[in-house]
Amino acid sequence: MLMVQDKPIEAVFISDLHLHPKEPTITARFNHFIDWAATNTHSVYILGDFFHAWPGDDACDSWSETIAERLKWLSQQQVSLYFMHGNRDFLLGSRFATSAGMTILPDPTVIQLGSSQVLLVHGDRYCINDKGHVWFRRITRNRLFPKLFLRIPIQVRSKMVAKVRQRSQTNRSKTMAQMDVVLQPMIRHMREKNVSILIHGHTHKVGLSNYVYNGSVYDRYVLSDWDESPRLLCYYKANRFEFSRLDF
Repeated sequence: MLMVQDKPIEAVFISDLHLHPKEPTITARFNHFIDWAATNTHSVYILGDFFHAWPGDDACDSWSETIAERLKWLSQQQVSLYFMHGNRDFLLGSRFATSAGMTILPDPTVIQLGSSQVLLVHGDRYCINDKGHVWFRRITRNRLFPKLFLRIPIQVRSKMVAKVRQRSQTNRSKTMAQMDVVLQPMIRHMREKNVSILIHGHTHKVGLSNYVYNGSVYDRYVLSDWDESPRLLCYYKANRFEFSRLDF
């Protein structure tokens, strides 16, 4: 069980919860996290794929409204909430974000933590060996796509999203090399943004990796999924990152 530290946690980074009403165990973990975060951190950053699928804010049901209420409650405990779109919830809009007390961040975003600038992304932008996903991302991240897609009737959209979810659960043909980050564009992006620290989700390959390029050191933190034993990335005032398990 995570305990309150002597020094408060400045920020917690999570991603890839893949919340869905048919996954009550993950929803229970989320509720446990909300209760913990209320007394342990000043801010929470959700870096995409918070929901397993999201057909649009107008498709909110009682389950998703309950999720929004839990987030709103957390924001009322003086915890700042930030959300970045993933490849599954890119249609989450201002209506839901407002009801949940969240601020939507663009992908990418650079934030200041202590003396360091940190680059935040969902992570799929670097998975360029997955040609199918590159095509999907190019279409869905086009500014026109949400406007056009959200004109489709809710019932049709919901069925389309359900089919995508079913396909993602049954498709296991992609190799790890296809789904993983390609380092060259990742390092290039960090250099363009003039940062040495990157935090992202998407790949579920939780941990810290260090890279040296032209004499400079680059740190990459990859966030956990929530299928088994989630690990939170916590940032403390002493300019220190630490992965901590969220146990019951």
